[in-house]
Amino acid sequence: MSAPTSSFSSSPLTSPPLGQPLPLDEHACSVAMPKWSHIVGYEEGDPNVAMALACGYPRFVYHPYLQRLMSHALEKYSKLNPEATKNQDCILMPSKPAANRCRDFIVKAYYDSDGDLISPDNCVDVEDRCDHLDMETQGHRRVKVMDLESAGVHAVIFPAETGVAIEAKSYWQHTGEIVSSRRAASALQELNISYEKITASFPSDLCPILGKSSSKSDSDYCLHKSHPSSSNIGTLTDRGVAFDTVRSRISEISGQPVDNVFLCPSGMQSIHAALRLSRRLRHEQHKPKGETAVFGFPYLDTLKMAGRKELSDGVEFFGFGDARDINTLKFLLKTRAEASKSKDAGITCLFTEFPSNPLLNVPDLIKLRALADEYNFLLAVDDTLGNFANVDLLANGVADVICTSLTKLFNGRGDAIAGSVVIGKEGRYADELVRLLKTVHNGNHGDLWITDAQALAHNSEDFLERSSRINETAERLADWLKERDEVESVFYPKFTQPDLYNRFARKNVDNHTFGYGGLFAVVLKENVCERTFYDSLEICKGPSLGTNFTLACPYTLLAHYHELEFAQAYDVSPRLIRVAVGLEEFEQIKPVFERALESAKLEGAKRNTETNTTGATGGVRSYSTRAFDGVGVMGWRVQGGLRQRPRIRTGGFGAGLGSRRTMTSGIARTTFRATARRSPVAAFGVGLSAIAISKLWK
Repeated sequence: MSAPTSSFSSSPLTSPPLGQPLPLDEHACSVAMPKWSHIVGYEEGDPNVAMALACGYPRFVYHPYLQRLMSHALEKYSKLNPEATKNQDCILMPSKPAANRCRDFIVKAYYDSDGDLISPDNCVDVEDRCDHLDMETQGHRRVKVMDLESAGVHAVIFPAETGVAIEAKSYWQHTGEIVSSRRAASALQELNISYEKITASFPSDLCPILGKSSSKSDSDYCLHKSHPSSSNIGTLTDRGVAFDTVRSRISEISGQPVDNVFLCPSGMQSIHAALRLSRRLRHEQHKPKGETAVFGFPYLDTLKMAGRKELSDGVEFFGFGDARDINTLKFLLKTRAEASKSKDAGITCLFTEFPSNPLLNVPDLIKLRALADEYNFLLAVDDTLGNFANVDLLANGVADVICTSLTKLFNGRGDAIAGSVVIGKEGRYADELVRLLKTVHNGNHGDLWITDAQALAHNSEDFLERSSRINETAERLADWLKERDEVESVFYPKFTQPDLYNRFARKNVDNHTFGYGGLFAVVLKENVCERTFYDSLEICKGPSLGTNFTLACPYTLLAHYHELEFAQAYDVSPRLIRVAVGLEEFEQIKPVFERALESAKLEGAKRNTETNTTGATGGVRSYSTRAFDGVGVMGWRVQGGLRQRPRIRTGGFGAGLGSRRTMTSGIARTTFRATARRSPVAAFGVGLSAIAISKLWK
């Protein structure tokens, strides 16, 4: 495959120092963690690591601008409520409906109360009830919603207690209903509150990163420059142009009507929106509540969200996502339908990824579509890694909905967080889904902030050109690594299930060359030290993917450090290193990987597991196919003639992955550690002292 003619320039590769924003921008969505010890130190709660991070992935880290706005919110609340005796904390939401949903989530999750809810069901927004109530009598007295009267931001105020703050942060993380750093900056400007740019302390010549030149006079500039209005609310003119530009661009590439394209404040919120949509459809069809199915090992928060009783009605997890799991799913649906008087299998929606993160497995969407038609549930697909320029998952009504993180390759620069939901025009409920999503999602723009939309519109102008180039480089690099003696496995759609991927290939997009996407993962052989390999890679290293610069991370440690048994149960190795290829030339990046592989070879035979896997926890915990008490996991067993593999069911799993309760089985334990002082990545809120967030990846 040939590379398109482009205006991309080359710069020397480098590995930026710990804590630097990636890219070097005040709205960066990643942060440099260049050493294996930094990953372990962060997960183990080392304050020296945590305090060095200037920012992090927005859903996992409160940006300093948000912290400044949180301080203002608490000051405002204190002035309005001088009689308040308890210390208060808060979390910020992008709109009143989002704040009400967050408030109800906290009330249900922490206070276990259904009687004080603004809305009895998360899929139905009830606005009028609280319009005439003052803050002291609004719903649950301990959790309140306050309008900051700037940029649409609302604060959810709650007691400064660890458990409440954890639940508030869980809502922010699992639903993706977040306040972006740009929205926070706009609010601070409107309120005349001063703040310091997070990049002020970093030299401007650090971290040369490939990107598109913004003019002929600065052809060596390493990134496209930020949109001139992306941080300044005062320069906004036509607020609708950027939204329309982004939606039209997605519509044109995907081949779907622009009215079927909905924007979101994050990629995770697009999945949350699809879940709410599916539950709302079932609600309007006057059917009993149904569970969510998650097919294949997904990005972690999809499963966490589906497992929260406050957001969903239970989850069935088919973690291998292969032919045997399809048989298991088919058996489950058939059994349930036969047992139901109405012949209802009790599944509202099935979520899957195409391909999956991080194993790049590809589900059989044709068979899943057949089951969705037979048992009447929605099929929602996260196509972020494949991307809608490479694959058409909505053709012929195969998927009802595709959810995409626009933060990644569509934006490219790594400086704006956003997502999209696209409803397929050929789906069986297409018109009804469009109507309902406009209701539950606040129109087609959702809660995406205008300056984020402007940055997105600006950065995505060359999306197709960048996608083509990254497709080619990623394929060449994956092919080369697969033949290396040091490499045990390369996870990439070309090698996992190419037939299932290629049947949806979109090869008719102008100015774009089809490919397998820019992401792959590698596991090295036993005589190669992945720790040394990672440390030696002279590229950017940290969370996120889809950036214009190549970005690597030891994904399993970042995403599943405290639940390695769970990940290993689904063939996700703790030694796995994920690589998101950027715009560098293959000839430029190949020697970087070659040097790292050579330096990582061990003398003698095998690695020391204790020092090379987690580096701090004494090696990898073993996994056995047993039943895990309290979390509803089934080991291998025969049921109805089928060989059952571990499948997580409703209830306990959601609690263990993301709630204030701590599971002790090892499959779903999340640990929160105290740190010496607050930092952008170390604390949940302004009024809460020092609770470390245990995850920051995507």
